[in-house]
Amino acid sequence: MGNCCGGAASNDNNINRNKARREQAWMTTGTVSVRDSKLKADFPHHRLDVGSAAKTLDATNNRLTALPPNISTFSSLQRLILAANQLSTLPVQISALTSLKVLVLDSNRLVSLPEEIGALSRLERLSASQNALISLPAGISSLQSLTVLKLSKNKFSRIPDELGACSALEEIDFADNYLQELPESLGSLKRLKVLSADQNRIAAVPPAVFKGCTSLHTLTLHENPITIEVMEATEGYDELERRRREKFDKQIATRVLLGSKGLDEGIDRAVKSS
Repeated sequence: MGNCCGGAASNDNNINRNKARREQAWMTTGTVSVRDSKLKADFPHHRLDVGSAAKTLDATNNRLTALPPNISTFSSLQRLILAANQLSTLPVQISALTSLKVLVLDSNRLVSLPEEIGALSRLERLSASQNALISLPAGISSLQSLTVLKLSKNKFSRIPDELGACSALEEIDFADNYLQELPESLGSLKRLKVLSADQNRIAAVPPAVFKGCTSLHTLTLHENPITIEVMEATEGYDELERRRREKFDKQIATRVLLGSKGLDEGIDRAVKSS
C-alpha cells in the first residue's frame, strides 16, 4: 500500500514539475502553445499565469467555447490564434489586448464580434472565416492599422460602410457569403490591392471602387451573376484592367509560375453554345 501511495505522490510531483517547466518555457519564449490539447469549455485559468510575458497564444484545434474575462492579463499579447474551436462569442475584455497585431478566429461558431474590437488599434490582421457572422460592429472603423481582413464562408448580406474608414487595408476576402453588392465606401481604400468576393450574388461594381481604389490590381468575382460586359462598361474599369495587366506582366518578367489559365480575369465569362 505504501508503494502505491508513494507512486501516486511521485506521479503528482512529476506532473507539477512538467507544468512548471512548461510555464517557464512559455515565459522565456513568450509563446504559449496549447494546440491540439483537447481543451474543453473555457480556457483553463492556470494557463493565464504567464500574464504579460506572453507575446503569442495559440490554442488552435481544441473545443473551447469561451475565453475567460481575465484574458486581459495577456496585456503584451501580439498574436492570438483561436482557430478550430467552438467559440460563439468573444469577451468584451478583449479590448484590453491593445498590443494585439494578429487575431485568428477561423472555424468557430461566432455570430458577432464585440464592439470593443475597435479598441485594438494595432491590429493588422483579422481572420474570422468559416463562422456564422452576419455583420461587423461599427467599431471596426477604428482599426486604422488593419491591412488584412478575411471573412469568407460567413453569412454576410452586406459589407458595412464603416469598413471604408480602415484606410490601411490592402486585402479583403468576403468570398462565399450572401453579398448582393459592394458598397461605394470601399472606394476610400487607396491602399487596397486585393478584393475577393467569389461565390456571392453581386451583379455590379460601383464606379467608386474602380476609381477610388487606386492600388487595386486583383478583383475576383467568380460565381457571381455579374458579367464581363457589365464590368467593362463600368466607369473606371479600364484603370483596374491596366493595373491587373501590369501585375501579370511583372510576374512573367520575374518568371513567377502562373496557373494553367494564365491571366485570371476575375470573373466568369459566359460559355458560348456551339
